[in-house]
Amino acid sequence: MSSRRAPRGSFPVDLAVFLAILATGAVLVLVGHVSPEALAGYASALAGLYAAWHHRPRSEETRRTPPEAPPAPER
Repeated sequence: MSSRRAPRGSFPVDLAVFLAILATGAVLVLVGHVSPEALAGYASALAGLYAAWHHRPRSEETRRTPPEAPPAPER
């Protein structure tokens, strides 16, 4: 009898990137390379870029047309 490991869920890449950026921002503020006001400006600009990238239409969605509704029964 072979023992197979259960497949794991997908790795939360968004969470890992968020935590890495949060830690980088905290270190930059604590060291004194960036002011908190400047970091807030950078964060809002990056959030806008991410939102635009994340909500873009996928290539197969742009080519696909919605299915036609079946004809209504005649009375």
